[in-house]
Amino acid sequence: AHLRRLGLDIEVGHSAEHLRDCDELVYTPAVPEDHPELAAARAQGKTLHVRMSMLGRLLRGTRAICITGSHGKTTTTWLTGRVLIEAGFDPTVLVGGVVPSLKSNFRLGRLPAPGVRPEFVLETDESDNRLGEVQPSIAVVTNIDNDHLEHFGSLDALQKAMTEFMVSAAQSGDPMAALVGCGDDPRTHVALREAATRTALPAFDYGFEKERLFRAEDLCETPQSARFTARGPFGVWRDLRVAMPGRHYVLNALAAIAVAWRLGVGEETVRHALAICDRVGRRFEIKGLCNGARIVDDYGHHPTELRATFRAARAAASEGRLAIVFQPHRYTRTLALMDDFADVLASSRAERILLLPVYAASEPPIPGARIEELAVQVLGRGYTSVIVCRNRDEAVAEMRAWARPGDLVLTQGAGDVTKVGDALAS
Repeated sequence: AHLRRLGLDIEVGHSAEHLRDCDELVYTPAVPEDHPELAAARAQGKTLHVRMSMLGRLLRGTRAICITGSHGKTTTTWLTGRVLIEAGFDPTVLVGGVVPSLKSNFRLGRLPAPGVRPEFVLETDESDNRLGEVQPSIAVVTNIDNDHLEHFGSLDALQKAMTEFMVSAAQSGDPMAALVGCGDDPRTHVALREAATRTALPAFDYGFEKERLFRAEDLCETPQSARFTARGPFGVWRDLRVAMPGRHYVLNALAAIAVAWRLGVGEETVRHALAICDRVGRRFEIKGLCNGARIVDDYGHHPTELRATFRAARAAASEGRLAIVFQPHRYTRTLALMDDFADVLASSRAERILLLPVYAASEPPIPGARIEELAVQVLGRGYTSVIVCRNRDEAVAEMRAWARPGDLVLTQGAGDVTKVGDALAS
């Protein structure tokens, strides 16, 4: 409906007939090779572009601020975009989630023109090993973790791909080209150091550790936000605030600060932009109330993301009780990281955990990757308040009976678990 309001023709369903006025077809790697439109386009000799290739074309002539990493890239992209908007850069911004203030995941800014290299802030998906399709001017890596390894073969190969991504910034020809990475993450630290050595580009690391060029100190977390002091080449910026709870959001803000400083944005603009920046949808999003309990929804689906989100949720719940409704995403990930998921869930300090069936995301079931096996692993770690739900309706009924004023119910995962939050908040 939103795209139709913008004047675009939208076809629902899958049919070769949709290609009648098509010169080029853009598709994602999630589309199977035998998809009727993809197969027909090949048969008709149409020009085909995978999504990342098309994004690479759209970046031409821009100052591409490409933000990638295993976790945190969506929020980091929007924080960076928000700062540059407040600074008057009029950037184009493409985020991997819906931004409430944009009512979209996209903002169109200035277009390239002779002598003009407008900023384009892009969340750059690493998951299918196509980082080489885009040309960054400023390359940002938030972290490197063991996810999507089916496309890389190993964690070392993923680190190498991230390194080459940063190295490619040297080919942009942009005088403001730079490298930014989270130095507190060991693999990102190594990749940043290697890329800086190979390119001689300015390299900015950030984090909480004392050695970082951009460093956060004096962290103070509340149920709704985080305050901190930032130290960097600019000196000391005290009492900065992001309207997002959790240490991980402060790391995202530091990446945005590093990019902003590189582009000459001053303290007051950064301070104001961070304070007013709204949360991207499904990133610790407050959905409403159920029986006086707050309903919060989060997209995180990797054990590292769960650990950070559970910590923020426990702090936000304060004296109230915490319930987690978790839906694993993909059978392959569930099986590969079963022990890690069990460890994180068992140590969550939640009063209750509900498990929903795995969201397949087009994958076939795999023996040993069901939530029943996950529940057994969690119970084996001494956590006893775990409930296996057959469907979303069971989870909704369970939480409606359990929730009371002062509690916090967190719906967690990249699948349709978000609909549990919608139902509870309604």
